[in-house]
Amino acid sequence: MRRISRWGLRALGLTMAGSGVVAMLCGWDTIQLERGWSLFIGGAAILAGGAIVLALGQVVARLDELLGDRPHADVASQTIVQAATSAAAEPAPIPSGEPLEIDSYRAGDVTYVMYSDGAVEVRRPTGEAERYASLAELRERAAARV
Repeated sequence: MRRISRWGLRALGLTMAGSGVVAMLCGWDTIQLERGWSLFIGGAAILAGGAIVLALGQVVARLDELLGDRPHADVASQTIVQAATSAAAEPAPIPSGEPLEIDSYRAGDVTYVMYSDGAVEVRRPTGEAERYASLAELRERAAARV
């Protein structure tokens, strides 16, 4: 199937490029008339499109060479995908000791810092900092203040 598409793209590209050259040559004799310019410009566009399709044919041919018709290439790619999926499904181990700073967000003069244990620290420009066990606790306290 890949070989058919590779040769099909090459044939289409050559046909388009050839048609573009023919249209440009037909328009060249009457270039001073509007019809001649239209043929020449249209032919140039088709020639450029043919060159692009030929390049796509080369890309498909290179991919065929890289992947080949080897069944183990598909098996290898499936194995890599399965390994990546299983690695993504397992959470990364959290180091013991001090929680790590994961992310921070600044809103106005206040900085919110999120930690690996789920805690959130609110740092004000005055230098004071409040630490909450979770984002839910921070929201509860903020709602209670309002």
